[in-house]
Amino acid sequence: MKKILSGLLAAALALTLSAPAASALELEDAKTLLSQYYYNGVPEDILELDSLDAILEALGDPYTYYMTPEQYEEFNQTVNGQEVTGIGATVETAFNGGFLLLSVLPDSPAQEAGLQAGDRLVAVDGTELTAQMDPRTLILGEEGTSVTVTVLRDGERLDFTMTRRTVTIPIVTYGLTDGAAVIDCTSFGATTAQTFSQAIQELDDETSVWIVDLRSNPGGDSQSTAATAALFIGGGTMLYFRDGSGNYNYTYTADTYPDLTDKPVIVLTSAHSASGAELFSGDIRDYGAGIAVGQRTFGKGTAQIVLDESRTDLLSGGEALKVTVYRFFSPGGTTNHVVGVLPTLLVSEENTQAVGLLLAQAKPARAEGYYKLELAGQTFYLDGADAQGETAAAFTELLEALPPSALLYQGEGTQIWNAVTPAQAAQDLKLNGYTPRDSFSDIAGTAYEREIRTLAAYQLLSGFEDGTFRPQDTLTRAQFAAMLATALDLPAGDSLSFSDVSGDAWYAGAVTAAADIGFLTGYGDGTFGPEDPLTYEQLTTALSSVAAWASMEGYALDQEILNIDQQLAYLDWADWAQVAARNLDELGALPEGLEPAALADRGTAAGMLCRLMEQIGLIWA
Repeated sequence: MKKILSGLLAAALALTLSAPAASALELEDAKTLLSQYYYNGVPEDILELDSLDAILEALGDPYTYYMTPEQYEEFNQTVNGQEVTGIGATVETAFNGGFLLLSVLPDSPAQEAGLQAGDRLVAVDGTELTAQMDPRTLILGEEGTSVTVTVLRDGERLDFTMTRRTVTIPIVTYGLTDGAAVIDCTSFGATTAQTFSQAIQELDDETSVWIVDLRSNPGGDSQSTAATAALFIGGGTMLYFRDGSGNYNYTYTADTYPDLTDKPVIVLTSAHSASGAELFSGDIRDYGAGIAVGQRTFGKGTAQIVLDESRTDLLSGGEALKVTVYRFFSPGGTTNHVVGVLPTLLVSEENTQAVGLLLAQAKPARAEGYYKLELAGQTFYLDGADAQGETAAAFTELLEALPPSALLYQGEGTQIWNAVTPAQAAQDLKLNGYTPRDSFSDIAGTAYEREIRTLAAYQLLSGFEDGTFRPQDTLTRAQFAAMLATALDLPAGDSLSFSDVSGDAWYAGAVTAAADIGFLTGYGDGTFGPEDPLTYEQLTTALSSVAAWASMEGYALDQEILNIDQQLAYLDWADWAQVAARNLDELGALPEGLEPAALADRGTAAGMLCRLMEQIGLIWA
């Protein structure tokens, strides 16, 4: 499993969803509920297991789990923001040499002691933690008592002693920072939209942009997420749900829903922004209401319902069963499942907030000394003076992160704006650390230069050690697997093995990742052929599978048979590749004049992949 998502907990540092609690739920009743609701269906061999713990473990879905009454109460406190007793922190439930701290709550014992996001919890009161342990059992205690936690930070082992106390979980806070209106949202709960509305009405006249900080926001309620995003958009479809049978339903806001601001939104994201945070980001992206700055998000694109005694008489006494029932998609029909949401500007954790604030300048009365940036349908202004001092590193990274679609202008006089490249701006501003991400030495003037530069700007493409990309070289199956795995952030597979793919090969993780998800297959003799060349028919078929998995439009196309005209149009393609060719053509990702049986080259493959990702919304338009 690639990742496991944590919740926001102050009563303890972790709720170990990967280790389901002993259940009071009758086994046969649990099987009935899972058979009725689970989105992928439960295989018969799993239903034949003799305990709920065994069934949940075999499903391998960290978001389907049983909650005791105590855990369910804590779950509700986490989402809706209440007072709980503990040290005040969030943690990832996956154990990787410790439990990773995602964030530290304000005004908490953890913050006062000096704990930091990124610390890795390894011991509590001298007891070493393992993957099978629940840190909560060691951290819970009475208010006023002390607890010592041990973390790893930059390879150093550190102890922090804290006194447990009641901590308020503020799921939304807002205010002005350096003249920009900033909303910090840690969860989408019952009061989130109301607090956002209050913030916008109070501060909209005092800001040029809205910065919505969703870093380490694990999600929450989908209705709350939709209502919150709609405050920047107005009425419309906010998300789609698809069940295991391919049927859709959706969440929307009415045409009369208040659109409270026309100011652009800058969403701050991190690798721990998940679920509702990704839905919010997708809404802003698909409706053209702003941009995102930060890191690629977590990639939780499934939706769950919580079954309790109010929904079924098979549960009682305050217990609950959380079950994955849907995959969800953004208003434009794009998934974030596994792939996450790729921000408009991909920047480092340390510079995310600073880059957001750099873009929050009001339009200057005089252009001289400023830069104008047109990005994803929005216009932002940068003060050249910010390229010096403490914000120089953030300014440099901002310029490095600009994709080819961005238009940058340097101000002159009162309101004259002259087009410049990021490299020219960096030179003018004496940003000596500027290093372009798209610096392949051999792509200038090639057919897919823009697409290759775009993928490079998002760090989705790698070349060779000599600084070349070699776009004319024949593409091997291993190279394409690596290209797909990187672009889609696929988790390394572990259930498939090929006799000719050694575990220490540079492409091993990518090959198993692409095979696990079904984008590439091996040969009948159990080999993969990593050095074999790929034809355009094979490349197109694989990319069509990506489209069907990642987007509603690609999924719908894949269900359609070819009509007579289409059969004639794709007559040069092998029978098994004709539907795929039609699909990619309809999606605007099939170049004209391809010879289907010819060997694909690296440049064309990168161009087709980039165009597909743009067309289905995986790259922020």
